[in-house]
Amino acid sequence: MMFVQNKVKLAPWLILFFGIGILYFGLRQDAFLYQQPIVQVKQVKTFDINHATDAYLNHVQNYQQSVQVEFLNTHKQGQKIWVENNYDSSQGMDQQLQPRMQIFLRRQGDTWSFDNVKRDSTWIPILIMLIGLLVNLMGKAGRLTSVSLLLNSLLFIMAIGLNLRTGTHYLLVIFILFSLIVSALTLGFVMGLRNRQTWVIFLTVLTATCSAMLIAAIVFKLDHNQGLNFELLGFITQLPIPMFFAMTLVGVLGAVMDESTDMIATLFTLIKTNPKITAKELVLAGQHVGQEIFGALTNVLFLIFIASQIPMAILFLRNGNDIGYTYSMNMKLGMIQTLISAIGIVLTVPAGIMWVIIDHKYQDSIHKRRRN
Repeated sequence: MMFVQNKVKLAPWLILFFGIGILYFGLRQDAFLYQQPIVQVKQVKTFDINHATDAYLNHVQNYQQSVQVEFLNTHKQGQKIWVENNYDSSQGMDQQLQPRMQIFLRRQGDTWSFDNVKRDSTWIPILIMLIGLLVNLMGKAGRLTSVSLLLNSLLFIMAIGLNLRTGTHYLLVIFILFSLIVSALTLGFVMGLRNRQTWVIFLTVLTATCSAMLIAAIVFKLDHNQGLNFELLGFITQLPIPMFFAMTLVGVLGAVMDESTDMIATLFTLIKTNPKITAKELVLAGQHVGQEIFGALTNVLFLIFIASQIPMAILFLRNGNDIGYTYSMNMKLGMIQTLISAIGIVLTVPAGIMWVIIDHKYQDSIHKRRRN
C-alpha cells in the first residue's frame, strides 16, 4: 500500500521532468517553423586580436572567432559556411560563440552575420519547470496561481496591443484598467471570488494604491516637476509623464497586494479565533503585523531597484562620471518610484485595518438581525 502511495506521489515529478526533456528536444528541432535562417555552431577557432585601454583605465581584450555553422532551415538546410564573429572580454554588446549554440543569421549584401542567439530551448523549459513546481508543491493553489499568471500575461499583452492601437494619450487609462482587472483576477483565482477576504484585500489594495499615486501626483503638481527628468526614461517612445505613472502604478500595486494579503489574512484569522474581538484590538494587531511587514518589504523593493541599476551605474562611473551625475541620469526616477511604493506600503496598514473593521461590523450586524 505504501509503495502505491509513493508511486502516485512520484508520478507528477516523473511526468514533469520527462515533459521538460521532450520539450527541450522539440525546441532544439523546431528551426523549420522560422523564416529567418537559423544555424548551429559546429566548430569555433578563436584568435586574440588586441588589448585596448581607454582614458579611464578600462581594459578590454578583443577577440575574433572563425565559426563554422550549419543551416537548420530554409533552402540552405544542411549546408555549412564559415562566419566571422568579433567580441570583447566584457561581452556587453556581443557574445562569445561556442559549439552546439543555435544562432539567427542575417544577410548583409553577400555576407552573413550573426543576429541573435536562439534561447527558447533554455527559457521555456525553465518556465515549465517553475509552473510544474507550483502545481506539484502547492496543489490546487499552485494550479490556480499558474492560471492567474497566464491570464495576467495575456492581459498585459492585450494592454500593450491596445495602447499601440489607441495612441499615447490613453496609456495611463489603459494601465489603470489593467491594474484593476489583474488585481481582481489574481485575488479571485487564489482566494476565491465568493470569499469575503478577497474583496477586503481588493478594497485595501485599491485604497492604498490610489492614495499613494494621488499623493505623488499632488506633490509633483505643487513642485511643478522640478528636478524630475522624465525624458531620461530608457528607450522612451511615448509621453514620458503618463509612462512614468503607469510604471509606478504597476510597481505600487504589486507591493501593496503582497502586504495586504499577509496582513488581512492574519486579521481574519484573529476574528475567526475570537469573533468578539474589538475594533481597538484589531487596530493594535494590524499595526503590529504591518510593522513586521512593511520594513522588510520596503527594503526588498529598494534592493530590487539597486540590483537593476548596478550595470548602468558602474558603466557611468567607470567612464569618468561622478556619483551625482550618475544618480541623476540613472537612479533618480527609480528612487522616486521606490519612495512612492514605500508610501503605498505604509498606507496599506490603515487602509487594511479600516476595511477589516468595516467588514467585521457589517457581519456582526447581519448576525444580530438573524438572531432578532
